[in-house]
Amino acid sequence: MKKVSQASVAELAGVSITTVSRVVNNSGYVAENVRKQVNDAISELGYICPAKREYISENLLGLISLKVPANFYFDKLGLAINDEAENTGYNIVTTHAPCINNATLRRYVENLLSMGICGLIICGFNDDNLDADLRNFLISCEIPIVFVERTVGSYGFNQVFIDNKVGTFYATKHLIDKGHTHLLYIARERATSVETSRLEGFRSAIAEAKNNNLASSIQYCTDQLVHNGYDAMKNALIDDPEITGVIVWFDGYAAGAMQYLYETERRIPDDIEIVGHDDTLAYLLSPPISSIHMPFEEMASSTMGIIKMARESDSKTIKKTISLEPRLVIR
Repeated sequence: MKKVSQASVAELAGVSITTVSRVVNNSGYVAENVRKQVNDAISELGYICPAKREYISENLLGLISLKVPANFYFDKLGLAINDEAENTGYNIVTTHAPCINNATLRRYVENLLSMGICGLIICGFNDDNLDADLRNFLISCEIPIVFVERTVGSYGFNQVFIDNKVGTFYATKHLIDKGHTHLLYIARERATSVETSRLEGFRSAIAEAKNNNLASSIQYCTDQLVHNGYDAMKNALIDDPEITGVIVWFDGYAAGAMQYLYETERRIPDDIEIVGHDDTLAYLLSPPISSIHMPFEEMASSTMGIIKMARESDSKTIKKTISLEPRLVIR
């Protein structure tokens, strides 16, 4: 049986989704005749109300963050958001999720709503687009919502995202400018926006160089595991033993690639230079390697700024989209 959305109730009752939300949550003024129209539509359609809130805290925010064991990107982002929240007078309750998509997000949000959150931050949404029912549910929550990173398809909501194409472009150009002519990109094999953008950055730098002596190759990894980088480095050198410059999708792949290079007695960076991505592990490796540094603190401050402004403003219909650039850290 198809789940009935608040949009369907609003359409049948001839009112807005906001009005439906006020009726089902018993919040805000609704004229009695309009309330009856909404309740009649709810009964006719068999609408099941979302999780109800007994109260709304003035300073409690919900954070739903992707949890990937070998990739510390969202761990560092979450810490930055927590620090910034504390600095602005908010507390955060965090849900770590192995997958955040159209099938799972509503359940996480309902759990946080039951705790009385007054704002919501979603980090790492996996699908390219929000489906209609989920979109309408999020709108009905009537709290500021910010999607951070992987925000494609979340139009109509606040967004803070990174220009991922720029990062791999900077990394690749750096190696080209240093004279490397045989380049490898160790990529993650997914067709979603972040992966596609990072691959485009690598290819754009190659194309912009206009150097006929440049040779480039790509090794795809199916998971975010260190040993994927090891295998990719091994396979790439079998195909092209002259590789001297490597760019990776995330620092974990660099760690794996370096393990293989160590085993085969190749020196870093003398024989092969590696540039990481996200800068979560690069400075801890031996030797430390250059990496594309993500502006976690700026992402956090932008997110909290949006929530603070939305809660203080009388007009909560204006949504903000903030784009930030990563930077190359040379080591």
